[in-house]
Amino acid sequence: MKRLLLPCVLLISLSMLSCTSDEQKARNAAYNYADAMANYKLDDAAKYATEETVNTTITTGKSLLQFVDTSYIASDTPAKLEVTNMEMTSDTSAVVSFVKNTPIKQDLRFAVEVRKRNGKWLAHSTQKGAENQQ
Repeated sequence: MKRLLLPCVLLISLSMLSCTSDEQKARNAAYNYADAMANYKLDDAAKYATEETVNTTITTGKSLLQFVDTSYIASDTPAKLEVTNMEMTSDTSAVVSFVKNTPIKQDLRFAVEVRKRNGKWLAHSTQKGAENQQ
């Protein structure tokens, strides 16, 4: 019986580590995406986004960003983000909530959905969610 106890304990420990690791990966993907979006770095945000998000939110954001005065962007950066909540909604999706502060905007709250695609966590924020990013 003692011979079985150690392998069982190790298996449970490894399982718990992988869950924590997945949660951390989801949190990191959401944070990296949100931070890039909040700081007007759309090409960087695309690295952490699903294909649908790149084709909608990022593409639209790039089109609109060309009309934003660079002095406004300079006055609104750097953005500071704080994770306020994270909820794993399934094995392949999560929602991470943030509060954003910039030099000209305070306490803006928003959430980023992340989805696991081909083993990688990516932000999934299509047009509807884009309103909450900037």
